[in-house]
Amino acid sequence: MCCAAGKIKLPQLREPPEPLKTLLAGYTAESKHFLSNIRKYNSCFQMTSFGAEIITTHFMPIFKVKGQIYHKVGSLLPFPKGQHKFLQMYFIGDDKDELDARCGISTDIKRFIVSQLQELLHEKNHLVRLFKTAIDMMPSNTHKIVIQADRTPAREHVRRFNAPAVDEVAIIIVGDQFQPRDIVFHRRNEQLTKVAETHRCYDALQYPILF
Repeated sequence: MCCAAGKIKLPQLREPPEPLKTLLAGYTAESKHFLSNIRKYNSCFQMTSFGAEIITTHFMPIFKVKGQIYHKVGSLLPFPKGQHKFLQMYFIGDDKDELDARCGISTDIKRFIVSQLQELLHEKNHLVRLFKTAIDMMPSNTHKIVIQADRTPAREHVRRFNAPAVDEVAIIIVGDQFQPRDIVFHRRNEQLTKVAETHRCYDALQYPILF
């Protein structure tokens, strides 16, 4: 049923760029370390925060999710003298300061691996490139970047999943000209916004190393 008895052929997935390809292969000591700690490394680069309704107990430390897991996103920049968090870390401006901030998130991670991944995501990640391009075009904190949930790239089928592209997913607006499932990024804002789990960038924002 899933592939119409073999009539539907899916293209091969593209190989990840280096150094991520080698880190995911599992052949070297660094690669094995990376795979054993991949969640920690992803935590250093995630652009949204992981949230849930958590039940606590007085007897044992238990993390128990009640209801739905959700991801929330903040503004692109912190307020003056504020601490950079999540997506804001990509805009620290100094490579060493950004690396120091990322390495302070988790223990048992190697600084040179974080440095390699940091350079890779700045260069190759479509969303990061989009934000870095758009933020220079936002003249005030009242402007917003909107990643539209239902926009289909040119010449693509409406129901096909399409990876984000820099020139197709965002608009810069003032006001409330967006749909409920759109992801809205403010230049500076203290509010956190929930990301719809059906948005095509939902996983890419939370798990940039995998997506």
